[in-house]
Amino acid sequence: MNKPKVTISLKPYLADFCRHEFRELKDGSILIRRRHDIGKMIFSQVNASPVPVKKRPVMEDAATFTLPISSESDLLGKFLYVDRWGQEKIQEFIQAKFNLRAEHFFQRGYKKGYSQKRIVEAFLCGYNIRNNALSYEAVKKNDYRKRQREIREISKELKNAD
Repeated sequence: MNKPKVTISLKPYLADFCRHEFRELKDGSILIRRRHDIGKMIFSQVNASPVPVKKRPVMEDAATFTLPISSESDLLGKFLYVDRWGQEKIQEFIQAKFNLRAEHFFQRGYKKGYSQKRIVEAFLCGYNIRNNALSYEAVKKNDYRKRQREIREISKELKNAD
């Protein structure tokens, strides 16, 4: 029996991040787990309808998630979907998890004396994210924002040191 699936719009580097966190099936979908925070978030946004949901436009960056639903579940035989608001919440949640993971990676990398370039490359390689300009800049931007926050905090601290 086929497991139910939902498809959402998700930036390619975030879909790659999810493939690292979960398992990719032969059909290209990502098998999520409920015990993982991202899996819980996706499950919490899935809606069920007894009738087919009207067709939505084709998504540019589509990611399909396979839901491990047991046979006893009330969802079997229903049409599953994630509405637009639910997709936005999932996207923001996965982005936040990605940002946290990258921040910890950078902290450990800088502590060991690696350059930003080497850390970004290691992160992309370690998380199996396709190394292209978009993903490289997305990871680098996380580090840049954190460094700018630290600089503002230091500046505020030094101004108020009198």
